[in-house]
Amino acid sequence: MSRIAEIRITGRDQLDAMIRFNRGPNVVSGDSDTGKSYLARLVDYVLGADELKKTIDEAAAYETVWLEFRNADDEVLTLERSLHGGEILAYSQSICDLIGNDNLEVPRPDEDRLRRDDTEAEILASKRQGRSVVRDVTSRVFPFFGLPETVTLRKNAVGETQRLSIRTMLPILLVDENDIITEGSPILRGAFGDTPEKRMFSYLLTGKDDASIVAQERREIVSVRLRAQRDLLADLIAPLNARLKERQEVEEEESIDRLEATITRLSEALEQNAAERSRLYAERGAVYQSLVKSETQVGALDAMLTRYLLLDERYSSDLQRLDFIAEGSYYLDGLQISDCPLCGQALEGAGHEHPDHPEPRFSSQEVYASASAEAAKIRGLQTDLQIAISDLQRRRDDWKRSASDDAARLREIDRLQDAVLIPARQQSKASLGDLVKKRLDLQSARANRSEAAKLEMMKAELERAIEEPQKKLKWAPLDPMATTELCREIEAVLKDWSWKEDVRVEFEESQYDVKVNGKVRRAHGKGFRAVMHAAISVALLRYCRSRGKPHPGFVVLDSPLTTVKQRRDQSDVEADDDRIEPTIEPKFWESLASVDPSMQIIVLDNKEPPPELADKLNLQIFAGLGARPGERKGFIPSQLTNRP
Repeated sequence: MSRIAEIRITGRDQLDAMIRFNRGPNVVSGDSDTGKSYLARLVDYVLGADELKKTIDEAAAYETVWLEFRNADDEVLTLERSLHGGEILAYSQSICDLIGNDNLEVPRPDEDRLRRDDTEAEILASKRQGRSVVRDVTSRVFPFFGLPETVTLRKNAVGETQRLSIRTMLPILLVDENDIITEGSPILRGAFGDTPEKRMFSYLLTGKDDASIVAQERREIVSVRLRAQRDLLADLIAPLNARLKERQEVEEEESIDRLEATITRLSEALEQNAAERSRLYAERGAVYQSLVKSETQVGALDAMLTRYLLLDERYSSDLQRLDFIAEGSYYLDGLQISDCPLCGQALEGAGHEHPDHPEPRFSSQEVYASASAEAAKIRGLQTDLQIAISDLQRRRDDWKRSASDDAARLREIDRLQDAVLIPARQQSKASLGDLVKKRLDLQSARANRSEAAKLEMMKAELERAIEEPQKKLKWAPLDPMATTELCREIEAVLKDWSWKEDVRVEFEESQYDVKVNGKVRRAHGKGFRAVMHAAISVALLRYCRSRGKPHPGFVVLDSPLTTVKQRRDQSDVEADDDRIEPTIEPKFWESLASVDPSMQIIVLDNKEPPPELADKLNLQIFAGLGARPGERKGFIPSQLTNRP
């Protein structure tokens, strides 16, 4: 955990005004107007306040305020800011290393500032504005304090989130003299809105932020969007209603039913037509193949018949020639001058010679017999040939008839295709196209009617949504276990401060305050309110320290005891309910003296602790106007009684 190590203000030709704090308990005590509350205001200012909320005349000549922090690893963070405003400078060196001159007796010369000017500084904005991501004081101090640089908190009821800043957390770390006696919540100061402060308190108790929250849209944005959607629907509905103006819904439904039946019949007829055309196409292919085969056979048979007929003619010619030879053989011997039947030359008589053919060796009888035999043979062949010719002619006639039948079937198929099926198909398709177009028109009208009804319903829903108030999101309450443990810690603090053992503290979530023994804090006088406020701050620090929850590690309490009035006797109870047990003040100092050194508590108060506790409390006294020699009158060095 971190602590405040030093606060200092400097000015040209002025003595440095400074105060240092230790780990554990620190007390700055003294009279009013000595600068105690001014210290708290300086811390607030350096940590990003828009302006220094408290000024004192003694500091009018000062120019710069310095605030030095140290963490658990003894690392150093020094913040510098002009008392006249502006941004913040951050250094990783102590104030002494930056500007030196620890001696409060020596005014600061001008040239001493050169040591700081040579040191690299990080410029920080006092706080971020809008959606800016510029480095600000929170970006620097949170990591130094051991906290995440970015902690997301819900900032309103609709779930919008914002970044936790040191400004939101500061009221629980720095309790000034006005806030400590407030009747309002010690947690909700109202400077940054209740919701972020509530979520900051929850974050300290649990260590969990709201990064996972999904925000609800703002009502104004939702309303604008809903109205735009409604207007868009109205624009979509208008042309639909215009198209449906002349139509009757009942007629449309009846027409669609009739069209569906007719379209079904036509579709079936087209399917049958297509099936018949496919069948005829297949049949035509088969018939055509048969026709080609028949014509091929006829052609082949015609060629064969032609050859057979030529052969038959040859046989007839041979028979005629043989008949001539057979008949002429009787006359050969009786001829004197005649032509030779073999060579065609003139015969001159018996025993003539012809060089072109051999000498006849056969007699006329032999010639006749041979010619008769040859003729008989040819007649046999011719008879067989005639049978073959007859068979071929029969087969040719059969194939011819088959070809004629195939040609007739092809003509019939073509006629059916061209004169019946194709026109019927074209007519059916045209009728079907018209019917489908009409059906689409009617279906479109029906769809338009349905769409218009749906859009009207959506428009009505949007109208209702526009009129309805925005629903409030329900958010989980504070962790009851954590608040209970915090109340036990507050009880422990109060017991240390002299409350009885049976003290009972309850957290009132509706007011973000506590009740002690059934009585709310705000119902008491300002003295009791101040003590209870201090107890809550100290208890929260102890709670976070012991449980490892996020907390910078220090608390500054301004005037926790100043308004406390001690009860003298029982009659005081009735006279002034603001008076509390007389042991509260000494017990407060004793409890403070035993604070764990890992935490830092700084008390600024008019009252002084007992002398025997001074060494345990790092006590620094501002003696004021009654200061004796060597005592410090106040925070500003000019108030030292021994200044030359």
